[in-house]
Amino acid sequence: MEIEKILNRIGIDKNTIEPTLQNLILLQEAYILNVPYENLDFVFKKEFSVNILKIYEKIVENNRGGICYESNTLFIYLLKTLGFKSKMIFSKVMDITYIGADYPHLALLVEIDNKEYLVDVANGQNVRVPLPLEDENFIAVSENIEYKIKKNNQEYHLMFNHKHKGWQTRYIFTKEEKRVADFSGIFQNQNNYEHFSNHVPLIVTKALKNGRITLTDDMITYKKNNDKRMWGISLENRAEVLRDYFDIEV
Repeated sequence: MEIEKILNRIGIDKNTIEPTLQNLILLQEAYILNVPYENLDFVFKKEFSVNILKIYEKIVENNRGGICYESNTLFIYLLKTLGFKSKMIFSKVMDITYIGADYPHLALLVEIDNKEYLVDVANGQNVRVPLPLEDENFIAVSENIEYKIKKNNQEYHLMFNHKHKGWQTRYIFTKEEKRVADFSGIFQNQNNYEHFSNHVPLIVTKALKNGRITLTDDMITYKKNNDKRMWGISLENRAEVLRDYFDIEV
Protein backbone atom coordinates (compact mmCIF):
# COMPACT_ATOMS: atom_id res chain seq x y z
CA MET A 1 0.00 0.00 0.00
CA GLU A 2 1.28 3.46 -0.91
CA ILE A 3 0.48 6.48 1.26
CA GLU A 4 0.97 8.75 -1.73
CA LYS A 5 -1.83 6.92 -3.57
CA ILE A 6 -4.17 7.29 -0.58
CA LEU A 7 -3.42 11.00 -0.45
CA ASN A 8 -4.01 11.31 -4.20
CA ARG A 9 -7.32 9.46 -3.79
CA ILE A 10 -8.50 12.18 -1.42
CA GLY A 11 -7.14 15.01 -3.56
CA ILE A 12 -3.98 15.84 -1.64
CA ASP A 13 -0.67 16.06 -3.50
CA LYS A 14 1.59 16.84 -0.53
CA ASN A 15 4.46 14.45 0.17
CA THR A 16 5.02 15.53 3.78
CA ILE A 17 2.21 16.14 6.27
CA GLU A 18 3.03 16.87 9.90
CA PRO A 19 0.68 15.51 12.61
CA THR A 20 -0.88 18.87 13.51
CA LEU A 21 -4.49 19.87 14.15
CA GLN A 22 -4.48 22.01 11.02
CA ASN A 23 -3.43 19.03 8.90
CA LEU A 24 -5.95 16.75 10.61
CA ILE A 25 -8.68 19.21 9.61
CA LEU A 26 -7.31 19.21 6.05
CA LEU A 27 -7.19 15.41 5.84
CA GLN A 28 -10.66 14.86 7.30
CA GLU A 29 -12.32 17.33 4.95
CA ALA A 30 -10.42 15.98 1.94
CA TYR A 31 -11.49 12.42 2.69
CA ILE A 32 -15.14 13.34 3.18
CA LEU A 33 -15.23 15.37 -0.05
CA ASN A 34 -13.69 12.61 -2.15
CA VAL A 35 -14.74 9.25 -0.70
CA PRO A 36 -18.49 8.61 -0.46
CA TYR A 37 -20.23 6.68 2.25
CA GLU A 38 -21.79 3.77 0.38
CA ASN A 39 -23.22 0.36 1.21
CA LEU A 40 -23.40 -1.12 -2.28
CA ASP A 41 -21.65 -4.34 -1.26
CA PHE A 42 -24.35 -5.08 1.32
CA VAL A 43 -27.20 -4.31 -1.02
CA PHE A 44 -25.75 -6.42 -3.84
CA LYS A 45 -24.59 -9.09 -1.37
CA LYS A 46 -20.95 -8.89 -2.36
CA GLU A 47 -18.16 -10.07 -0.11
CA PHE A 48 -17.42 -7.67 2.75
CA SER A 49 -14.00 -7.47 4.37
CA VAL A 50 -12.22 -5.26 6.91
CA ASN A 51 -8.82 -6.49 5.78
CA ILE A 52 -6.81 -3.30 5.19
CA LEU A 53 -5.38 -4.61 1.91
CA LYS A 54 -8.86 -5.30 0.52
CA ILE A 55 -10.12 -1.93 1.77
CA TYR A 56 -7.18 -0.22 0.05
CA GLU A 57 -7.93 -2.08 -3.17
CA LYS A 58 -11.61 -1.17 -3.01
CA ILE A 59 -11.39 2.52 -2.06
CA VAL A 60 -8.02 3.59 -3.45
CA GLU A 61 -7.44 1.38 -6.48
CA ASN A 62 -11.07 0.85 -7.53
CA ASN A 63 -12.27 4.36 -6.63
CA ARG A 64 -15.11 3.12 -4.44
CA GLY A 65 -16.47 4.41 -1.15
CA GLY A 66 -17.25 2.42 1.96
CA ILE A 67 -19.09 2.08 5.24
CA CYS A 68 -17.64 3.10 8.61
CA TYR A 69 -15.68 -0.14 9.11
CA GLU A 70 -13.90 0.42 5.81
CA SER A 71 -13.35 4.17 5.55
CA ASN A 72 -12.40 4.77 9.18
CA THR A 73 -10.05 1.76 9.05
CA LEU A 74 -8.32 3.18 5.99
CA PHE A 75 -8.28 6.68 7.47
CA ILE A 76 -6.67 5.61 10.75
CA TYR A 77 -4.04 3.69 8.76
CA LEU A 78 -3.27 6.93 6.93
CA LEU A 79 -3.20 8.95 10.17
CA LYS A 80 -0.91 6.54 12.00
CA THR A 81 1.45 6.33 9.06
CA LEU A 82 1.66 10.13 9.05
CA GLY A 83 2.44 10.15 12.77
CA PHE A 84 -0.93 11.00 14.32
CA LYS A 85 -1.68 9.37 17.69
CA SER A 86 -5.08 7.79 17.07
CA LYS A 87 -7.31 4.89 18.02
CA MET A 88 -10.57 3.24 17.02
CA ILE A 89 -13.71 3.44 19.15
CA PHE A 90 -17.25 2.10 18.95
CA SER A 91 -20.36 4.22 19.22
CA LYS A 92 -24.08 3.54 19.54
CA VAL A 93 -26.00 5.31 16.79
CA MET A 94 -29.47 6.61 17.60
CA ASP A 95 -30.77 6.39 14.01
CA ILE A 96 -30.35 2.74 12.97
CA THR A 97 -32.02 3.11 9.56
CA TYR A 98 -28.83 2.18 7.73
CA ILE A 99 -27.17 -0.02 10.32
CA GLY A 100 -28.76 -2.51 12.66
CA ALA A 101 -28.88 -2.13 16.41
CA ASP A 102 -26.34 -4.94 16.78
CA TYR A 103 -23.75 -3.20 14.62
CA PRO A 104 -21.72 -0.57 16.49
CA HIS A 105 -20.53 2.42 14.51
CA LEU A 106 -16.76 2.73 14.15
CA ALA A 107 -15.24 6.16 14.74
CA LEU A 108 -11.81 7.51 15.73
CA LEU A 109 -10.17 9.48 18.52
CA VAL A 110 -7.06 11.49 17.66
CA GLU A 111 -4.79 13.06 20.28
CA ILE A 112 -2.89 16.25 19.46
CA ASP A 113 -1.03 18.34 22.05
CA ASN A 114 -2.65 16.33 24.87
CA LYS A 115 -6.16 17.06 23.58
CA GLU A 116 -8.44 14.38 22.16
CA TYR A 117 -10.68 14.90 19.16
CA LEU A 118 -13.55 12.87 17.71
CA VAL A 119 -12.91 12.19 14.02
CA ASP A 120 -15.35 10.42 11.72
CA VAL A 121 -15.10 10.18 7.92
CA ALA A 122 -17.86 7.63 7.37
CA ASN A 123 -21.19 8.56 8.89
CA GLY A 124 -23.00 10.14 5.97
CA GLN A 125 -24.22 13.65 6.69
CA ASN A 126 -22.16 14.42 9.76
CA VAL A 127 -19.69 16.88 11.25
CA ARG A 128 -16.73 17.48 8.94
CA VAL A 129 -14.11 18.69 11.41
CA PRO A 130 -12.43 17.18 14.50
CA LEU A 131 -14.47 17.84 17.66
CA PRO A 132 -12.63 18.35 20.97
CA LEU A 133 -13.91 15.94 23.61
CA GLU A 134 -13.50 18.18 26.62
CA ASP A 135 -14.89 21.46 25.26
CA GLU A 136 -18.69 21.55 25.30
CA ASN A 137 -18.60 25.17 24.16
CA PHE A 138 -16.99 24.25 20.84
CA ILE A 139 -19.65 24.12 18.13
CA ALA A 140 -18.97 23.15 14.53
CA VAL A 141 -21.37 23.76 11.66
CA SER A 142 -21.62 21.36 8.72
CA GLU A 143 -24.35 21.50 6.08
CA ASN A 144 -26.29 24.00 8.21
CA ILE A 145 -26.32 21.63 11.19
CA GLU A 146 -24.58 22.44 14.48
CA TYR A 147 -22.49 19.79 16.26
CA LYS A 148 -20.82 19.54 19.65
CA ILE A 149 -19.66 16.99 22.22
CA LYS A 150 -21.45 16.60 25.56
CA LYS A 151 -19.93 14.52 28.34
CA ASN A 152 -22.10 12.42 30.63
CA ASN A 153 -20.01 10.61 33.26
CA GLN A 154 -17.72 8.32 31.22
CA GLU A 155 -19.83 8.57 28.08
CA TYR A 156 -19.66 11.17 25.36
CA HIS A 157 -22.56 12.25 23.19
CA LEU A 158 -22.15 13.62 19.69
CA MET A 159 -24.94 16.19 19.65
CA PHE A 160 -26.56 17.89 16.66
CA ASN A 161 -28.95 20.81 16.28
CA HIS A 162 -30.83 20.95 12.98
CA LYS A 163 -32.63 24.18 12.06
CA HIS A 164 -32.55 25.26 15.72
CA LYS A 165 -34.98 22.52 16.72
CA GLY A 166 -32.96 21.70 19.82
CA TRP A 167 -29.95 19.51 20.59
CA GLN A 168 -30.30 15.78 19.98
CA THR A 169 -27.89 12.86 20.30
CA ARG A 170 -26.38 11.53 17.06
CA TYR A 171 -24.40 8.78 18.78
CA ILE A 172 -22.86 7.83 22.13
CA PHE A 173 -19.32 6.59 22.67
CA THR A 174 -16.59 6.00 25.23
CA LYS A 175 -12.81 6.23 24.99
CA GLU A 176 -12.38 2.45 25.07
CA GLU A 177 -9.98 1.49 22.31
CA LYS A 178 -11.13 -1.04 19.72
CA ARG A 179 -9.16 -3.06 17.19
CA VAL A 180 -9.98 -4.64 13.86
CA ALA A 181 -10.40 -7.99 15.62
CA ASP A 182 -13.35 -6.50 17.54
CA PHE A 183 -15.42 -6.09 14.37
CA SER A 184 -13.80 -8.34 11.77
CA GLY A 185 -16.21 -11.17 12.58
CA ILE A 186 -19.42 -9.14 12.38
CA PHE A 187 -20.28 -10.32 8.89
CA GLN A 188 -18.54 -13.68 8.90
CA ASN A 189 -21.72 -15.37 10.09
CA GLN A 190 -23.75 -15.89 6.92
CA ASN A 191 -27.08 -15.58 8.74
CA ASN A 192 -26.13 -12.17 10.16
CA TYR A 193 -24.88 -11.04 6.77
CA GLU A 194 -28.09 -12.08 5.01
CA HIS A 195 -30.20 -10.34 7.65
CA PHE A 196 -28.20 -7.16 7.25
CA SER A 197 -28.26 -7.30 3.44
CA ASN A 198 -31.98 -7.91 3.24
CA HIS A 199 -33.01 -5.05 5.50
CA VAL A 200 -30.65 -2.17 4.70
CA PRO A 201 -31.73 0.26 1.97
CA LEU A 202 -29.21 1.49 -0.57
CA ILE A 203 -27.39 4.70 0.28
CA VAL A 204 -24.55 6.38 -1.54
CA THR A 205 -23.78 9.87 -0.30
CA LYS A 206 -20.89 12.24 -0.88
CA ALA A 207 -20.24 15.66 0.57
CA LEU A 208 -19.85 18.64 -1.73
CA LYS A 209 -17.98 21.78 -0.77
CA ASN A 210 -21.26 23.53 0.07
CA GLY A 211 -23.72 20.67 0.04
CA ARG A 212 -24.25 16.96 -0.60
CA ILE A 213 -25.47 14.51 -3.21
CA THR A 214 -27.23 11.32 -2.11
CA LEU A 215 -28.54 8.29 -3.95
CA THR A 216 -31.08 5.99 -2.30
CA ASP A 217 -32.96 3.08 -3.85
CA ASP A 218 -34.87 5.16 -6.37
CA MET A 219 -34.09 8.79 -5.66
CA ILE A 220 -31.29 11.35 -5.98
CA THR A 221 -31.13 14.33 -3.64
CA TYR A 222 -28.84 17.20 -4.54
CA LYS A 223 -28.19 20.00 -2.06
CA LYS A 224 -25.97 23.00 -2.63
CA ASN A 225 -26.12 26.10 -0.48
CA ASN A 226 -29.86 26.75 -0.15
CA ASP A 227 -30.78 24.86 -3.31
CA LYS A 228 -32.31 21.40 -2.97
CA ARG A 229 -33.47 19.20 -5.82
CA MET A 230 -34.81 15.64 -5.86
CA TRP A 231 -35.61 13.37 -8.78
CA GLY A 232 -36.42 9.72 -9.22
CA ILE A 233 -34.32 7.12 -11.02
CA SER A 234 -35.04 3.63 -12.25
CA LEU A 235 -33.19 0.47 -11.34
CA GLU A 236 -31.92 0.30 -14.92
CA ASN A 237 -30.31 3.74 -14.57
CA ARG A 238 -28.62 3.07 -11.23
CA ALA A 239 -25.23 2.09 -12.72
CA GLU A 240 -25.23 5.19 -14.91
CA VAL A 241 -26.03 7.42 -11.93
CA LEU A 242 -23.24 5.87 -9.87
CA ARG A 243 -20.79 6.49 -12.70
CA ASP A 244 -21.85 10.03 -13.57
CA TYR A 245 -22.45 11.46 -10.09
CA PHE A 246 -20.09 9.42 -7.87
CA ASP A 247 -17.45 8.17 -10.31
CA ILE A 248 -18.18 4.61 -9.18
CA GLU A 249 -18.09 1.69 -11.58
CA VAL A 250 -19.88 -1.40 -10.25
